[in-house]
Amino acid sequence: LVIIGIIVGMVSINLMPDDKRVLTTEAQKLALLFEQARDEAIISGKEIAWSIEGDKTRFWRKDDQGKWTPSSGDELFRERDLASGVKLAELQINSVKAAMNERLIFSPGGMNMPFRLDLGLNASRVSITGDNMGKLALKNYE
Repeated sequence: LVIIGIIVGMVSINLMPDDKRVLTTEAQKLALLFEQARDEAIISGKEIAWSIEGDKTRFWRKDDQGKWTPSSGDELFRERDLASGVKLAELQINSVKAAMNERLIFSPGGMNMPFRLDLGLNASRVSITGDNMGKLALKNYE
């Protein structure tokens, strides 16, 4: 019984992802969505924007009057919840701290403002950076 208890304990520990893994997975998902938004903006010839509000992320498109409206009817760019406990630590656009609910815009010309998005989960931190050509990188912090 002791051996079975130890094995079950080891298996349950390995099945529960740690904060760093959860945060990295969430950042990788966002980075892939950013790449898709960049590509969609270039292909469609229309700006696409992204914002984070609390624990929800949302993509935006401009309507016929030039006003930003939430993207709807598109499974890829639908509203999403961040993983449990993941929070926005900071968003910088063009090296300036972005205001709350400010949108990260993906341009149809392919040239975008460089940005850094910092996410946190307890003591773990990860950054997604994007340069003006749309190249993305992830960096973990302890």
